Amino acid sequence: MHIRRATALDFPLLASFSVPAFINDELFKYTNPFASKYSEAFRGYFLRRLKQRNAQPGFIVWVAVNDADELPVTEESSTQEDGNHVGAEEICGYAVWCRYGKSEAAKGWQGQTWSEWLEYTLIDVEWQYISFFGLDRSASPGAHRSLQTTGFSTDIFSPLHERWHLHNLCVNPKFQRRGIGGRLISWGLEQAAHEKVPVTLWTSALAEPLYRKMGFVTWARRDVPGIRIGLPSLVHWPRGVQAVENNEAK
Repeated sequence: MHIRRATALDFPLLASFSVPAFINDELFKYTNPFASKYSEAFRGYFLRRLKQRNAQPGFIVWVAVNDADELPVTEESSTQEDGNHVGAEEICGYAVWCRYGKSEAAKGWQGQTWSEWLEYTLIDVEWQYISFFGLDRSASPGAHRSLQTTGFSTDIFSPLHERWHLHNLCVNPKFQRRGIGGRLISWGLEQAAHEKVPVTLWTSALAEPLYRKMGFVTWARRDVPGIRIGLPSLVHWPRGVQAVENNEAK
């Protein structure tokens, strides 16, 4: 297995396997309760989000690729980025990372070309159009508004001025439990350790054990109306980085 930057040609496939991967996720069952009935609309949501995030300053989308001539991916499989692989590749999963901050290290990840700005802007207009007219039939507009009014979308990690944030982690269901998610997480942990900044994320109860296993600890837990279990926010402190206390969690 190796990981590489995602390209525009990858996004349709990523959106397609995002549907079965997230169909039973606690948050999406609340915000997109009609996803099973309107799966194409649900897929469209992921496709727009991936395209926009890829064009947004600071964001980077990585994909995990399993080559046809390789053995099934395991925890012991090596991760390479040299591109020296033969055989037809198959994308197993993806991770959407973002670098927040104003340091020189952060600015190095936050560039945006004119074409990326244009794509981001056009997709943003599309989002607003779909939201205003309620065209995403998989979604519950009331649920999305509820998340906004309860402050769920507010950046709870604001005390951490410099950080990497894992926005999305998705593994194709037919490749799950093969260490792919861990490999995609490891990229961010290694990059954060190199830059000496923490890593943050929101998680569901289903995925929380994986992050705990990789050294993440609780930052805060926020209850969401309509979801019985609060969604935890987690943080990973690289070795040598002083942990910051979250006063808002008290």
